[in-house]
Amino acid sequence: FALLLSCLCLQIDIAQSYVIDGSTSSSIISRFHNVQCKLFMTIDQTAPPPVVPTDDDNNNAYDDNFSSVTTGSKLGLPLDVQFTSGACTDFGMNNEALLLGNNAPTATSSILSLQPLNEPKFVTLSGQQSVKVTPGAYACQLSDPETKQFFFRFFLDFPEGATRNDVTLPAERVYFMSSCWIQDDNMIAKARKWKDEFQSSLTLLNTEIEELKQDDTVGLVERTRRFPQYVELLKQRRKLTTQIEMLQERFPLERPLMSGPNGTLFLKDGVVAVKREFGGRTRYHWIGTFSFKDFMDGDDEKEEEEVTKKLMP
Repeated sequence: FALLLSCLCLQIDIAQSYVIDGSTSSSIISRFHNVQCKLFMTIDQTAPPPVVPTDDDNNNAYDDNFSSVTTGSKLGLPLDVQFTSGACTDFGMNNEALLLGNNAPTATSSILSLQPLNEPKFVTLSGQQSVKVTPGAYACQLSDPETKQFFFRFFLDFPEGATRNDVTLPAERVYFMSSCWIQDDNMIAKARKWKDEFQSSLTLLNTEIEELKQDDTVGLVERTRRFPQYVELLKQRRKLTTQIEMLQERFPLERPLMSGPNGTLFLKDGVVAVKREFGGRTRYHWIGTFSFKDFMDGDDEKEEEEVTKKLMP
């Protein structure tokens, strides 16, 4: 029963354990001012037509007919960009819902200009091909105050698109989606520590539960007396399992991370998508992925730093 008490002490109310320090989207976005970045985007999914017709008899028509289909080829494009400190002045770009997040229509001051620094190149049977890319915009919005996760999103326009074998980058606006954190908050490290504690407690609980189930040395009276303890152990096991699942859902505990500029921490890989309208709703259709390769603060290049799973709090 002492084990049960120790496990009860480890029950952390995740929502209550996070301390909000007032970090805002406007404060974190200044960390990316004039930062240059090397990306590598990989297109390997087919895109649905620009406007998907509504099927009144089938609400799932979009998902049934236009789910992602992996192509036989991949289109890999090395892309260099600069996240500027200048406000985006294009009206259409300033009204992109993906960048505005939940702050529309007051968040336009937080949407900044994104400048491409190269024309990506790839090789086909016809030789080397260049891909035209024009300026876009970026924004960083606080997505979850409890986990201190920020959505980092940006887009660029590819007016001519590109094709390699059976894979196509559509000639349109392409969206990039990732997440980041402030390293000093140590939220990922704390989450990993909590998970380790929960896993250790869960192992002990499972051992005690099995011992109670398999103990044939006691009689019926003693088994009856122990039954409430057995039920309580099962309840605590469910609670610990739920805690672990919550951590895994809300934190990228198994995904690779890398250090970003000015004390930020990024998911190394993100999603590449295009926007589609279906039945009056806007959907972002996954057409590939991208990876952050390097961040450079102005002319001072910073080495890419992989963050291991053993981040210390």
